[in-house]
Amino acid sequence: NGAGKTTAMRMLCGLLSPTAGRAEVAGFDVYRDADRIKHHIGYMSQRFSLYEDLTVAENIRLFGGIYGLSKRAIRERGEELISRLELQEEAHHRVGSLPLGWKQKLAFSVAVIHRPRIVFLDEPTGGVDPITRRRFWDLIIQAADA
Repeated sequence: NGAGKTTAMRMLCGLLSPTAGRAEVAGFDVYRDADRIKHHIGYMSQRFSLYEDLTVAENIRLFGGIYGLSKRAIRERGEELISRLELQEEAHHRVGSLPLGWKQKLAFSVAVIHRPRIVFLDEPTGGVDPITRRRFWDLIIQAADA
């Protein structure tokens, strides 16, 4: 609705520099320590940062590598996420061929693959039906309890 939630969230994630004011995330100044913040947070944007021409498993491996996980950790965490998200049958499908609800599950999984302390979710359930929305929030609650 134009209130600036996405802009504020992007600043807190270190993706935009604030023009004034001060904020901290996970004990780090968003202006001075933007790169350090990124290791402690996960971010799921409303447009998803997925590669549509890659498979589910390839996206998970890619983001695990971006977050600096070892190959072993990527494999173990990837298997865990694919199982928890019930994406076993879709693991080798191209992301571009998946329905929106599956893409949301995958976007969430790559946002938390490195087990961040804080996860920013920008309209994570926009555009899905009420049943898918409820299942997605259940998934988020499970991840928070893990």
